[in-house]
Amino acid sequence: MEDLFYHGWVRFIYFLLQSTSNDHSLLIGLYLVNLEVTIVSTSLINITDDLNGFQKTSWVVTGFLTTYTAFMAQWTKISNIIGRKRAVIAADLAFLAFSLGCGLAQNMNQLIIFRSLQGAGGAGVYSLTILCVYEVAPKSKIPFYGAMVAITIALASLTGPIFGGLLAEHSAWRWVFYINLPPGGLAVMMLFIAMPSSFGTATPLSMPSLRPSLWLFKRFDALGSFLLLSASLLLVTVLNETSIEFSWSSGAAIGLLTLSGTLWIAFFTWEWYIPDYMPDIEAIFPRRFVYNKAWMGMLLTNFLCGCPWNVVIVYLAQRFQVLTKFSTLEAGIHIIPYSAVATGATMLTCLISRKFCVPVVYFALIGSILHTVGMSLFSILPENTSYPPEGYGYEAIAGAGVGITIGILTLAVPYIVEPRDLATATGALNQARFLGGAIGLAIASNILYGKIKSELSDTLSPEQVDQVLEKVNNIDSRPQEVQKAAVDAFARSYTRQFQTMIAFAALQIPASLLIFKRGRQYVAA
Repeated sequence: MEDLFYHGWVRFIYFLLQSTSNDHSLLIGLYLVNLEVTIVSTSLINITDDLNGFQKTSWVVTGFLTTYTAFMAQWTKISNIIGRKRAVIAADLAFLAFSLGCGLAQNMNQLIIFRSLQGAGGAGVYSLTILCVYEVAPKSKIPFYGAMVAITIALASLTGPIFGGLLAEHSAWRWVFYINLPPGGLAVMMLFIAMPSSFGTATPLSMPSLRPSLWLFKRFDALGSFLLLSASLLLVTVLNETSIEFSWSSGAAIGLLTLSGTLWIAFFTWEWYIPDYMPDIEAIFPRRFVYNKAWMGMLLTNFLCGCPWNVVIVYLAQRFQVLTKFSTLEAGIHIIPYSAVATGATMLTCLISRKFCVPVVYFALIGSILHTVGMSLFSILPENTSYPPEGYGYEAIAGAGVGITIGILTLAVPYIVEPRDLATATGALNQARFLGGAIGLAIASNILYGKIKSELSDTLSPEQVDQVLEKVNNIDSRPQEVQKAAVDAFARSYTRQFQTMIAFAALQIPASLLIFKRGRQYVAA
């Protein structure tokens, strides 16, 4: 077994080589894929104004997150069949190709489609990177590498909004996507050179064995993946489009919700009965997960954490631009307290866990409480164009909660699940957080556009409201009283968004208690 692991300078060279690439290697790859989640947050207004689609703002992020969520488990399964190296390179190439497509998009629909396909490739880079990190060293070394993973994820949330704002401020928003290409090409080359073909605990099959067959279909659990993607996409669609294209009482909304609920039931029913009736199929959500209380607590906590985290990254940056009239770069700088403290908290959590063997549940509880307090404080921000100095303190408190939670949950996976489930669990944990992010953003989007349409309907004609939803900077050309009404509507919308997110943050507390067990607690060290 020891031959699976790298030692001394070999391990150092391996990580050094991997760390020079984009989203296609280990730590730098992980950084850049996570960067794609946050880098658009400060450039969204520039992108949507240029492509005339402010009302589709949320889709630029949720389209990415939805496919990101759905394909994570599939990539880990693919890597079990074709090998880690082939799978990582394939995911890298997919991510690169659709990053190029995003940069070349000429309208919002094209951008949303390419972002969704980019998310499918990014899911592989993300989940396989974490899986490879878990496999690169013996279990005694996992806290060290797990700390690097968690810190890298948090660092991406710190720098993404700044890079996005910097590029957008210089009318170069397309480089938000092109930025992946130069280091990405180098990364693929590095992977060919540095990663052994036999890397990992899974033995890759020979090429003749990879011909399409019923056996391969069963290994992928294709039906389970289809049901998960369909259920997630329909739910995100109804949350994004209600109040824009149709009302909650419309047949379209009711039909989409009903179909999504049916598909969710079908997904969990399918995953539950696979072992009894089709034991050859490898479920993407094995039934034994349900019997692992601590693991279910981790999944639920990660899902709930993802909702407010993404909403703050996207809509706090938007608040700075729409209400306070900051530039895109200034907006990125002013959310540094949130993302920087999240990064620092993640780092500190990993170090303390490794050095002092603090139980996982304690960290999860502390992070959940801080997150709840921070979101509660966001909800009392003034509903005007100002941003008080104490707002940066609110950002720090919420960021600390997010950082602690992400750090400990990412670190704890190998200590909570069985070794045979490591690949599947790696994908599932990240699926939970990004699905939470997609749903949280869709809910926030629905709140924003619903309130704008309802509150501006007395001041503007339907056509003028549509113009605001198409290009937010159209507000600046309106009379002063209309500008004031629009600012008030946006301000109240942001408050309602944060109020809604309090519930998700607060539910993390009982969810994290599921990690508690009698006797000796789980420790990620």
